[in-house]
Amino acid sequence: MKNIFSIIIIVVSLATFGLVVKPQYSQIKEMQTTDNELESVLDNARTLQSLRDSLLEKRKSLANADISRLEKLIPESADNVKLILEFEQIAAQNNLEIQTASATKDEYDESGTTQGFDVESKDYGIITLDFTLSGGYTEFIAFLSGLEKNIRITDLQTLSISPPSQGGSIGGQYQYNMSIDTYWLKDNI
Repeated sequence: MKNIFSIIIIVVSLATFGLVVKPQYSQIKEMQTTDNELESVLDNARTLQSLRDSLLEKRKSLANADISRLEKLIPESADNVKLILEFEQIAAQNNLEIQTASATKDEYDESGTTQGFDVESKDYGIITLDFTLSGGYTEFIAFLSGLEKNIRITDLQTLSISPPSQGGSIGGQYQYNMSIDTYWLKDNI
């Protein structure tokens, strides 16, 4: 009888361990793993918060004039109208006339990628500005110098020059067809 009672206690103990303790132990292990992952995420959040705070402090130390120059260098939006007006102002300062102008932002093609670069790896977009100017050669050289001195980043992609329509007379109006790329920051946050 003593042996039967001991065997029953051992069987009940094993059944209790197998049915109650072991599943709860597995749940506790899963919770500990989840806790470690969450702790890691929390540490990363704290690191990012301190980095953000330090960057905000650096931004506060910049003068407003410097911030506006940075925003003009690479603006945070693709404002095609403002861009065309900016180039029109430079042209007007050099006695050139913009006859046609068009701006195109990087667009998606059918495959889901953009023209010119991979969206996933770039934090900036490209605006291509195509326009036709008319005016004298020295004025055009001054216009190019104005573009060069302009704070906004621009890349001259194509340039074609057509001779004056008056048969080559001195002081005639040349036609300048240009394609310029300029950049803007994407908001990837």
